[in-house]
Parts: sequence; C-alpha cells; structure tokens
Amino acid sequence: TIILVSGGNTLFAMERWRLLGLDLLIKIAVLRGVIMAGGSAGAICWFDGGHSDSMDPDTYRIPMLAKYGSKNGVPPNRSRFYGAPVDDHNSVDEREWDYIRVSGLGIFPGLICPHYDRIQSNGVPRLVDFDQMMKRHSSELGIGIDHNAALLISGSDFRVLSIAGQSGSVPDSLGDTFFEESSGLPGVWIKYVDVDGRVLSKVVPSSGKVEELMQRIQDPAFISLDNKVGIAKKENP
Repeated sequence: TIILVSGGNTLFAMERWRLLGLDLLIKIAVLRGVIMAGGSAGAICWFDGGHSDSMDPDTYRIPMLAKYGSKNGVPPNRSRFYGAPVDDHNSVDEREWDYIRVSGLGIFPGLICPHYDRIQSNGVPRLVDFDQMMKRHSSELGIGIDHNAALLISGSDFRVLSIAGQSGSVPDSLGDTFFEESSGLPGVWIKYVDVDGRVLSKVVPSSGKVEELMQRIQDPAFISLDNKVGIAKKENP
C-alpha cells in the first residue's frame, strides 16, 4: 500500500485532514507499514513542520481550481508552479507574500523546506528565507531538499536521490558552500541554529543512518507556531 500526497497549499490540506480525522487514519496506516511518498506539500506533511508557500494567493483554493483544474479530463501542465531556479529571476512575476511555517503530522522530526533551490512569485529564494525561518524556530532541525532531489527513508537507513543532468544547490566537489545560482547538483541540506544564533548548514551524504541524520530537538508540543498562520487561514478558508 502506498499513500502518495501531491503538492498544493499545505496549510489548507493539513486543516482539512484534521477536520475530517484523516490525519489519525494516516498515522494508523503508517504504523501498519504503508509506504509514504509525496513532493512539496506532500513532503512537508510527514514532518513536524515545513517552510511553506501557503500564503501565496495563487495556491488558495478558488484560484487553484480555476487555474489548475482539469479541462475535458486533461490534467494541466504545472511544471512552473513550483518556481524557477534561483538564478532565473527574469521568469518570476513577483508578488508580495510571505513564506510561513506550517505544522505537519510529526511522523518525522524536523522543519523541512522543499524546492530549496527555487524562487517563487514573491521573488525571494527559498534557501535564503529558510535560514530566516530557522532563526525564528531555532529549536528545530532544518532539512532543505532541492527541487530535483528526494530524501528516501527506509527503516533505519536513508538515501539522497536526484535527477541526472539537473542543477541544484550542492557543490559538485567536497564542501558545504551554497550554490545560490543553482549551478551545483541537486541534493539535501541539514541545518540547525547554534547557541550564538547562527544557522549552520551541511550537505547530507548520499546515504546513511536516519538516527545520524535527524533527531527531534524539542517536543513538538512546545515548538513555537507561526503567527501568520491565522491570517492565512482567514484568507483561504
């Protein structure tokens, strides 16, 4: 059995899941050993929380249905929906909105940022904004996943997967220097805030043990929530 969650407005999805009790059903399914998969919002949902574009008006329910709903049974082309590489500013029609932290199911620990090397319609690179979010939520472990990369968790082991021939934020040589121009390779980053308030980042190796990659720094019950979530709920009921 596989549970596959698509992208979309993470906050709207999580609110509906909790309203319908679907969150509990999914957690029960996880305990039964089903395979969990997804991208974008479908990646955030499995973690304590995520760096989300849920305040982007284009992701609200009515605009999404109008713009991306199927026509005559043909699904839309959403290849540009998740933003452009950070060096491709000219292709972004900038609008004013903020990324927010959205709480997930908490099956895995951490604050996850999908499309890590992308820039969306607010003109702000996600990898830059994610560091600022980490400072506001300094008790959490951060995980940044490039647009063309994936984090595969199987039992106690993990692997980093990527699409050959695509660019990303990870250097193609040893080192942990950001490639903000997306001239590196697709990959995954691990981040945490030190006692001096600095965000420290490290490239995740191609494989390893889950316990060495992610640990829950703080009980999710005590994690600070984003004060803009309430505004987002009102704007997209």
